[in-house]
Amino acid sequence: MDSAISIIDNMNFRAKDKKPNAISTHTIHPYTAKMIPQISQYLIKTFSQENDWVLDPFCGSGTTLLEANLLRRNAIGIDINPLSVLISKVKTTPFNVERAKSQIENVFVEIDKITEKCSIDFPNINYWFSEQAKDGLNRIKLAIENQRDYLDKEVYNFLLVCFSSIIRKSSNADPYMAKTYRSKGVLKKIASGWTATPIQYFKEIVFKNLEKISSTFNNQPIKCSSQAFHGDAKELSFILDENKTKNIGLVVTSPPYINAQDYFRSYKLELWWLGLATPAQVHELNKRTIGTEYLSKHNYEETPQTECPLLNETLFKIWLKNKKGRQKSYLVANYFEGMNNIFEQIKNVLPHDKYLCLITGNNTICETEVPTYQILASLAEKNDFQIVKLFKDKIKFRVLFKKRNHNGGVINEEWITVFKRK
Repeated sequence: MDSAISIIDNMNFRAKDKKPNAISTHTIHPYTAKMIPQISQYLIKTFSQENDWVLDPFCGSGTTLLEANLLRRNAIGIDINPLSVLISKVKTTPFNVERAKSQIENVFVEIDKITEKCSIDFPNINYWFSEQAKDGLNRIKLAIENQRDYLDKEVYNFLLVCFSSIIRKSSNADPYMAKTYRSKGVLKKIASGWTATPIQYFKEIVFKNLEKISSTFNNQPIKCSSQAFHGDAKELSFILDENKTKNIGLVVTSPPYINAQDYFRSYKLELWWLGLATPAQVHELNKRTIGTEYLSKHNYEETPQTECPLLNETLFKIWLKNKKGRQKSYLVANYFEGMNNIFEQIKNVLPHDKYLCLITGNNTICETEVPTYQILASLAEKNDFQIVKLFKDKIKFRVLFKKRNHNGGVINEEWITVFKRK
């Protein structure tokens, strides 16, 4: 790594840039391991110009997209999770709140009219939801669909996101775990007679989120474009070509961590209730995502080999641990193979002398720390990207998910690597 690179230790992005308004669409829907807005805010201001197109190929809940719009940049996001795309669209789409209120009132009236029993079904639905919770969620979803022809498209999507945001709260799953589990605490609540009240939750969140829409867009009208596409980042070039998108001015993204978060398992209840993906489709999407735990069969008798010496050294350390380590070494190799493909894709769409900003954390796999940002930097350099800046941001209280008996996926610091396309 070039000794001339400027490294800023312990950069506090939370203090450096303007803190986002607490009543903003950044908080319109819970989302695991979100990038803090101040990071994308700083990078967009520093490495792009007004009216540029900012791309995030792993857009998640749309943090980069909204910050780009607020800074008068156009934004494009891609994500393999259809729920992410829906949240990103709603988060960045203004609409007339006063006009929406009358449409929403009709949905509330429709909820009270519905008497049909729940027709939604998916694996273990009765394990995750009480009869009362199923009935309430079913009435909400039917009311939204029954009124769809009378709703503006933006309002319809907004109501779906509001509905999605109360599904976990209405379930028997622990709301404090990113992965979908029933904890001892939840079981005690159920045993004591607790039951969810989805319709009450829905009405409360609708009014709260209307305030967030109003605060975000009425106080600072957005004149820039924002687009979010459902797709695989490994097919980035094709997706942008298909949608006639050109002239990317900056890429800001935080790719999934290695083996640290099973995103689809975390949002399976929301995806199923919304009808965005069937259980079989969720399984297939999980297999395609970067960092997946699903691997084709390998002969684990030999260490996986790559063209990156640092990665090979890391893979060998993991492989030596135990039988599980041998499998995990292939998982790690698969992750970096996928990320190398992403760099090739970004190279195809990012013009010369434009910037790629990568936000990553170092994972620990089988008690072996993986120097993720360094390996990614090596792969990026082979794809004609040159490091120009490196930041380290300490993370406080960031846990990607809690397992049943201990915390897991703890990332203590994030590395923000800025590359220029050579």
